[in-house]
Amino acid sequence: MPMTDQELIREIRKCRLADLSDGMDALGLVDVGAMSPEMRPLRPGISFAGFAWTVKLIPAQRTFHPCKTVEEYMKMNGEWCSDTYTFARILKQEDMSDKVLVIDMGGYPGGVLGSENTMDFKLRGVVGYVVDGGCRDSYECNKQGANVFCTKRTFRHVSGRMVFGGVNIPVQCAGVTVRPGDVVCADDDGVLVIPRERAEEVLMFAKAILEADMKVRARHYEALGFEPDETLNRLNP
Repeated sequence: MPMTDQELIREIRKCRLADLSDGMDALGLVDVGAMSPEMRPLRPGISFAGFAWTVKLIPAQRTFHPCKTVEEYMKMNGEWCSDTYTFARILKQEDMSDKVLVIDMGGYPGGVLGSENTMDFKLRGVVGYVVDGGCRDSYECNKQGANVFCTKRTFRHVSGRMVFGGVNIPVQCAGVTVRPGDVVCADDDGVLVIPRERAEEVLMFAKAILEADMKVRARHYEALGFEPDETLNRLNP
């Protein structure tokens, strides 16, 4: 019987990206789905897996005009954000449980994510963020435990720079085509995208690879006098 989405993602989360990548190799999908090393976590220790919910932003053909008052700027910025963040209004109307927000900005160093909206989207069920572009408010995002991978660190906004280009369409993210519903996995080693239709096959190999690795590492732990830890029991936490 095919696995449900919930069963699949629960089992994939037990595996390391190394195991899943080896599983892709076993199917002949060598280097398929491997995002560029430029795609890095905001801090060590971030790990997640979920189904892709995709967003595309495109460069604007205009920008801000000089403002004479704070009120003028706030009005202009609000109007701009109303367009750029169209995806946020759509997101709030959907079930985002086990979803990874994948945003294609073409690598532009503008902060589409920050300390406020990462919390807002998390409340909606989003488990992680993968952005070929920027995140800002990095200190606050890390204090809040935001699960962000991005290709750029920045203080700049997307407002005045990028506009809405669509949601739930195939996008390009750090060298990989990501389709809505693909499995997006991330840990300290990077980000891997697994085609949904091959994910169960990949998982079968990944679990066998991980199990063999844990057995060998357990012997090394014993020989070196290390105390066993959770990495030796990933498949049955």
